[in-house]
Amino acid sequence: MKKLLSLLLLLALGCGTVSAHDFKIEKGQFVLDGKPITLVCGEMHYPRIPQEYWRDRLLRAKAMGLNCISTYVFWNIHERQPGKFDFTGEADLAKFIRTAQELGLYVVLRPGPYVCAEWDFGGFPYWLQNNKHMKWRSDDPDFLAACQRYITRLGKEVSKYCVGNGGNVLLVQVENEYGSYSNDRVYMGKIRDMLEKAGFNAPFITCDGAGQMPNGYMKGVLPTVNGSVGEEVKRAIDRFYPGGPYFVAEFYPAWFDVWGQGHSRRDYRSPAQQIDWMLGHGVSVNMYMFHGGTNFAYTNGANTIGSGYEPQPTSYDYDAPLSESGVATPKYYAFREVIQKHLPAGETLPDVPAANPVATFAQVQLLDSVPLRAAFGRSMQSERPLTMEEAGQDFGYIHYQTTVEKGGKGRLVLRKLRDYAIVFVNGKRVGSLDRRFSQTGMMVDIPDGAKLEILVENVGRINYGPDLLDNHKGITESVSFCGKELKGWTTTPLPLYQLTKMPRCKAPEKGNHDMEGVAFHRGTFKLDKRGDVFLDMSGWGKGAVWVNGRSIGKFWQIGPQQTLYVPAPWVKKGRNEVIVFDMEPTGHYGVAGLADPVLDKLGHDHNAPKAGGRVQPAGKPIIEDGDCVLSATMQKADGVQHFDFKAPATMRHLCVEVESSYDGKHSCLAEINLIGEDGKPLPKDAWSVVYVSTEQADEGPAEYLYDENKRQYWHSKWKGVAPDEFPHRVIIDLGEIQTVKGIELQQRNPNMPGCVKDFRIYGRPQFFLFK
Repeated sequence: MKKLLSLLLLLALGCGTVSAHDFKIEKGQFVLDGKPITLVCGEMHYPRIPQEYWRDRLLRAKAMGLNCISTYVFWNIHERQPGKFDFTGEADLAKFIRTAQELGLYVVLRPGPYVCAEWDFGGFPYWLQNNKHMKWRSDDPDFLAACQRYITRLGKEVSKYCVGNGGNVLLVQVENEYGSYSNDRVYMGKIRDMLEKAGFNAPFITCDGAGQMPNGYMKGVLPTVNGSVGEEVKRAIDRFYPGGPYFVAEFYPAWFDVWGQGHSRRDYRSPAQQIDWMLGHGVSVNMYMFHGGTNFAYTNGANTIGSGYEPQPTSYDYDAPLSESGVATPKYYAFREVIQKHLPAGETLPDVPAANPVATFAQVQLLDSVPLRAAFGRSMQSERPLTMEEAGQDFGYIHYQTTVEKGGKGRLVLRKLRDYAIVFVNGKRVGSLDRRFSQTGMMVDIPDGAKLEILVENVGRINYGPDLLDNHKGITESVSFCGKELKGWTTTPLPLYQLTKMPRCKAPEKGNHDMEGVAFHRGTFKLDKRGDVFLDMSGWGKGAVWVNGRSIGKFWQIGPQQTLYVPAPWVKKGRNEVIVFDMEPTGHYGVAGLADPVLDKLGHDHNAPKAGGRVQPAGKPIIEDGDCVLSATMQKADGVQHFDFKAPATMRHLCVEVESSYDGKHSCLAEINLIGEDGKPLPKDAWSVVYVSTEQADEGPAEYLYDENKRQYWHSKWKGVAPDEFPHRVIIDLGEIQTVKGIELQQRNPNMPGCVKDFRIYGRPQFFLFK
């Protein structure tokens, strides 16, 4: 294995540029210039990093021992409008690849056209949705025509960097995790053909979770696996490409954050052990993420679990080895030590570059304020509210206004609100609605002839799963009051991701009330030196920030993110301008510059259901045989019953499926333990129930499955109703990705109803989808 990895050292230590190479797949290995190579990759995304910091982050990747960088390509930053392309600034992909090449790093390029990546619309441009008949990610002629234009233009920019054309791009990925979405091989074949025709002269790969590989695999294309570890990697790939090479295209050392939930963390010890195993067995690996970066300019995405909507914040820190601001974490050094271990004896990795400078400033007050109306420009008239897409808008906010001729007290309903709305009557705020909690209406009292205004925020388009097909933003259907549809709307787009100067107010028209407190606030801060700064936004409500005209991103007091990262290249020594837009004013107008981020502090969530408890997803989970890790039978007996999986499985979501019980009616279990790689039960502190198909909530909620109290139990619904049909399912989020080798289950009581008989266990390193 030392010989196999000797090339890793040369690539990691080499100071010259990567020259033309011969790269191929041969005898179960990646072969570079006649020698086997193990790819040690790290994922980092060029638009999530200031261009001025690309070289810095790549040097830190090299110092950790990486020989390759993997990146998605984001269609919607390159073609914001149909046929108008941009490859400048943070969108200069060619420069990113060249910089890697100058540092002796190879690249795995993942051009999509779909990328997921917790990025708005999974990288698709918003305007695809204006074709009401188009079905993306399919063999749809209109969609394929748009893909063809994009891929052809992308090829002109970067195909020359493919290894077959003398460059440093070793592998090119066709689509992304398509097996989790569909199995249309005609579509996949056409995307592959487009890439070939566009000059992407490098071996092609696909990537899927192990359970989804049967849908996503393409004959003649190397399949890679996401989320698997250990021997599971080889078993998964051998089904379709016997003997390898073996490549984990997405190995998850941590996970992304969600607004309103705690910051994702994963201890480095288990991932370090898994990397050690992979390198020791010649398995190539891509760490997703090595460096997450930042969702500048509103580019974050969102996921749905059933009807639940879970948007990602501005920070894409990911608890990655290299932090959002490029700081080497303990995880970084642990992984570096593992990689060093697999280099030839006596050789060492480059020194880790010194930390970048940081800067701070004391709190300053932003006292120059103007109302939101100062930013109004183009407006459109229509019978119904226009969606953002119909208004030609991708990100940001949108304002709706109408007159309610006949008022009264009743329910105001916004059908298919996407995603967050604040409602004003005659300029006064009357409430807000939040898609995260499926809120679409409120009781209001509206006078006759009142002005009704609704400010809506696009909090992030869905980036994963079947809901990708329904991704319009704004008010996407209609508005009704007291059961009657309101018509005659003025729609004003407010993209706001570019704000080079403070908006200025015109004199208000007679009777034109400003919306209560929704405003821009401007001020300046002074720095003694240039350095990375974290703006402390705690105390503010909900909105967005610009520093020296650059969009830093969004804040929301619910957390977990309370600071916004301002990169050193975007500030200057001396005076700097900051503008804050706050749509939910709190009366706080101060901003301070901190040396460290605050990414794990939750605040008050005023839209959350008052009663508390879990929000049950709508629909049914999509359970696939490929995710099944155990099918077995329990005995009708006391005590813990232990079951080993055929092989260790990687999972974040666990599904317990009861197929039958001894009484033929009900299901009842007292406790679950999962057994880790070390043979010990895994901690359950971070577990939470995502979905349960049946439960007697007042007696046996699903949370009792892991409460460490064997006297309490999960019980299927039984009081006053006919028994729910089998299978009975519970899906649990383990809180982080775990490697599990077995499960322990305990019956409630062999003499009581509901003893489980036949059952199956499913696991996914990501999450189960619903339909």
